[in-house]
Amino acid sequence: MKKKILTIFLVLIAAITLGACSANTTAYLDASQKVANWKGSKVTGQLEYNVEVKNPETQEIVKMKFPVSLTGEQVGKDKAHVLMNLDFTNLKKEIAKVSKSQEEIAGLNKDVPDKIKMDLYVKGNEVIMSKDIFALGSGSFKDIKEDYISIADEENGLSPKAAQYFNSEEFKTDLIKLMDLATKDLKQEIDFKVEGNTYTLNANSDAIIDQFIKSADGVMKNWDAVSTSALAIVDKAGLPMTEEERKDFKELNKEYKSEDLKEAAKGVKEMIKGSNISQKTTFEENKVIQDLAMQFNFAEFVKVSVKGKVNTVKDENVKINFPTSVKKLTTEEYMKLIMPNVTLVTVRVNGEDITFEDPEALPKIINDRTMLAARAFYEKIGAKVDWNGKDRTVTVTKDKDKIVLKIDSNKALVNGKEVALDSPAVIVKNKTYIPVRFVSEAFGYKVKYDKNDGMPIVDIFNMTEKELEAKLAEIEKEDNYKMIASMKTDLKDEEVVKTLKELYEGKELEKLLAAKADLDKNPELLKKYQEENKKEMEAFLKEDKEEVKEEKADKKETKEVKEEKVAEKTEKSAEKAAKVLFSVVK
Repeated sequence: MKKKILTIFLVLIAAITLGACSANTTAYLDASQKVANWKGSKVTGQLEYNVEVKNPETQEIVKMKFPVSLTGEQVGKDKAHVLMNLDFTNLKKEIAKVSKSQEEIAGLNKDVPDKIKMDLYVKGNEVIMSKDIFALGSGSFKDIKEDYISIADEENGLSPKAAQYFNSEEFKTDLIKLMDLATKDLKQEIDFKVEGNTYTLNANSDAIIDQFIKSADGVMKNWDAVSTSALAIVDKAGLPMTEEERKDFKELNKEYKSEDLKEAAKGVKEMIKGSNISQKTTFEENKVIQDLAMQFNFAEFVKVSVKGKVNTVKDENVKINFPTSVKKLTTEEYMKLIMPNVTLVTVRVNGEDITFEDPEALPKIINDRTMLAARAFYEKIGAKVDWNGKDRTVTVTKDKDKIVLKIDSNKALVNGKEVALDSPAVIVKNKTYIPVRFVSEAFGYKVKYDKNDGMPIVDIFNMTEKELEAKLAEIEKEDNYKMIASMKTDLKDEEVVKTLKELYEGKELEKLLAAKADLDKNPELLKKYQEENKKEMEAFLKEDKEEVKEEKADKKETKEVKEEKVAEKTEKSAEKAAKVLFSVVK
């Protein structure tokens, strides 16, 4: 399903799920529209974030709390300013408690300020942000002299035609009509509770998911009418949509399977059990008071809660002083700054790929030299790595060999002798990176570098090059057998060949077709690799033979037993994710 089509569909279902257009929701929208029509207003608020992450292996818990204060102004419907102050003092103290070294704590204090000011302005389609917003991210913004950056592409906002339509009574009428069609015969179970001018919405994750499924089923029953009404809104707003996209949207009901959605929902329910949202909004004559609360749980490993109050007061004399020290960027330029190009490097030792579990310790190309995080790599090949924070030196020891490198120095000691370096050791995000060629060769390894069309491969080996080539050829052959065996599990022979020819060419295609021919001639060999694939998949999912036997008996099991299994599988998946998240937080 194409991204744009899916987005429109999900927005539609989400809108129906949280209130649809019941009488209470309609009244809430009316009151909100009156506030939106104010010529000006001021906003103040206080929020508090509480985050708790548990290590599923050690049960160690990291608790973090940080308050956020906000102030802001709005003028009309196209000008706004929000200033948020985030206090990370408590958060840093909690992280420091579980840090393993003074080096980590020093890096934390260097990279994370005690307080961050996030200053944001909106003027039509222009978004203006203070550089402080990126204090925790890329250092790319340090080279910008101006205090603020601006992104001023039309795609940041709606076209004038769309903005005018979405602010009109016509759109409100069209939306209510669409919701009426979509919720025909649907009992709305999540709705605002109204007491005078106060609207309260409370919902837990189970109720939201159940309502989402019911809403999706209801929409699909009336899809012809619903899709026609939705496309009419798209046309009136002047939103771009090709004929092919319109056709795909009209035929969404052909792809929809309610049972698949319900099955997926079981796992999601278990994963976020206990999550909930609460909103209480009071509309006074010239003021709106909002009490917000949210609890999000990720299995039993992550808990995030947000509580706070936001007040909006009518002030038709309010003014916004837009900053003048602004660097204007296109969306493309902005994306390059926040997501700089990263060269992915594959590292192999004697032909075997090395896996780096820590995403912050991946191999890097620095000053045209391949650098590896010292501890993340060299401990994998049996070396010992020691860090001396006082002298800023890293010592790598393997068997009788000892290498000492000083950060930012072009000299090193190899078994006591001083040796010149063409690239010094450096620190990147609290990780010590050292030149792979120098250290590896000092330990008796050879190093071979292949640019590989912009995705470099570094081979580190202590065998002859001929032996390495034979090893790599054997590994490639094994990988080809596994891939073909996997494809033959689900595809017919002609489909396998067609797919290979679509994806590969030249020698690579020849090798894959040769692997297929070998498996076609040797059923036992095919069976061997299909069984290996199955075992690898089971290991990846942490499934054992007993679980496989239980799955075969699913039809005889009670509803309660099936639900327990869903919970167990979900917990395993959550545990894997939590391990990664816990390490990232630390």
